[in-house]
Amino acid sequence: MHLCDLEKKEYLSCLKSSGHTSEKCRHLSKKYLQCRMEKNLMAKQDMSELGFGKESNMEASGQKVNERIDNQS
Repeated sequence: MHLCDLEKKEYLSCLKSSGHTSEKCRHLSKKYLQCRMEKNLMAKQDMSELGFGKESNMEASGQKVNERIDNQS
């Protein structure tokens, strides 16, 4: 059926270009899962149940990760 192929390809391309660092591609993973739920290809679930917090801005999330890493040094 290929209903969410574009989203899947974007996510896989991001993984390849980021050296398979999934954190950098979380926004695309979320977009892909949302597409699948909208097209009834998977059961609808709250995104928080799938590991996505309420924070939608991934740059802010990345900043928090960097802050934790800086604080541990």
